[in-house]
Amino acid sequence: MIGFDSPWVLLLLVALPLVYPVWARRVRDRAPSRLLRHPALGRDPAEGGPRGGQRWLLALLLLALASLVVALARPVWVGESQQVDEPARSIVLLVDASPSMSTRDFRDAEDQPVSRMGVMREALDEFITAHPRDRFSLLVVTDSAGTLVPETDDHGALRFWIEQLEPGLDGSATALGDGLAVAMESIAERRERGEAPPQLLVWTDGVNTGGEMSPAEALTLARAENIELFTINLAPGDAGPASGDPTLEDLARLSGGEAIAAGDREALLSVTDVIERHEPKADAQDTRRERHALLGWFLVLGLAALLVAQFLKVRLTA
Repeated sequence: MIGFDSPWVLLLLVALPLVYPVWARRVRDRAPSRLLRHPALGRDPAEGGPRGGQRWLLALLLLALASLVVALARPVWVGESQQVDEPARSIVLLVDASPSMSTRDFRDAEDQPVSRMGVMREALDEFITAHPRDRFSLLVVTDSAGTLVPETDDHGALRFWIEQLEPGLDGSATALGDGLAVAMESIAERRERGEAPPQLLVWTDGVNTGGEMSPAEALTLARAENIELFTINLAPGDAGPASGDPTLEDLARLSGGEAIAAGDREALLSVTDVIERHEPKADAQDTRRERHALLGWFLVLGLAALLVAQFLKVRLTA
């Protein structure tokens, strides 16, 4: 159906009946230049209403004016309603690759011991599968912190590099504070560019044992930048943090995020559900209608009517 972005402009169409008598009189009084009539032949043909080609000329002029008014009302063709997909999100996966991730204190579906790294890979795979449209980046923490996979929507490449993760990949410590600093610096830069900040998920089995920045300092930065942390504790029974350092639960709670204690395989595989419950959901699926501007068509129609009217005017006065 046709709609209008400025429908009030259509009120100008009521002026057409007022314009008609004025234009009709001018068209009627415009006598042909080469018409010679003898007084004995009767009344002047200009008397009375428009005749013949004059009527066509008048109709074309009114059509051109009406087309211009409709164009000013910005007509659009409104199509059928269509569901709008949720915009793709950016998610930062900060993962621990310290030697302690080789500890086999999880049990698989067959009750066989599985390493923390193996179960984390499985949980990450399920999490990525549950977010098919989202973009991910992968940061790895050991003695230092760095980006292993820049933000990408190539989930195949992301899974490949996750499979390459091995405990003790690059050292024996866990520079958790440095990893948080690297992730939050990237998030802050995105905000400065006016982009939506990504979600930050921290997967670790231990506390900070290395690096230059402490988790307490990272928490201060997170709160200053209003960055929510989601922490997944792969070994909640382990020793607590050093004196003065926040726990993983503190990092999540004090930053406005959520902490997940993955004490067993089932809890770890439920990460996706826990995080999705934390995210606000719309009551209904957003929809939109296709809109195609028609302004150009009415402008072309009005111009064509004016050109034909000009041609007809020349013929009538020739």
